[in-house]
Amino acid sequence: MVNNALEELTHQEVHFVAEDEEIVVVPNFSLPPVHMLGGTYGPFRPQIPVGVPLWLAMILKKQGKCNVIPPRWLDVATLNSVIELERNSDEVFQALPFHYIELATDLCKYAREDLQDWSLSYDLLDSIRAIRLNKIQAGLRTLSSDALKGIKIGNLSAMEVNIIRPFMSTALNHFLDANGNAL
Repeated sequence: MVNNALEELTHQEVHFVAEDEEIVVVPNFSLPPVHMLGGTYGPFRPQIPVGVPLWLAMILKKQGKCNVIPPRWLDVATLNSVIELERNSDEVFQALPFHYIELATDLCKYAREDLQDWSLSYDLLDSIRAIRLNKIQAGLRTLSSDALKGIKIGNLSAMEVNIIRPFMSTALNHFLDANGNAL
């Protein structure tokens, strides 16, 4: 059997990984490019948009040194459209960023004033998350032995993958044990 400690991530660990996702900010200060272990960021010039990792954007935002430009997918109209499409298809997941849950959580928490309507956006994202989790649960309940030969699920987020990973790993291990194989 595979060591479960190596295959399971906590939600906090998934969130930590998501902090490397790029976000666009509009700085209100000047600074030449900053060289760090994770990359080079900047140059920072007032009112000129620049892409930075989420972790840096949140630090700058907390210090009042930038405004965040929300991603297009976080727009209320786009989120309403995603909800409608998710509800109309039991089998297909709509394309959203891999770390949409983590990005939205941090943006709604730390950059509220930069969002069109952060409270409504947050509620819509919660609805999307609930719809998608229901679809995942329904899909897992209907798995047959034939389906275990190959499962293809597209457009899941990191957090959604992390939620089903223990179930899928355990199911695979039981299948391999039943056939006398081991990973």
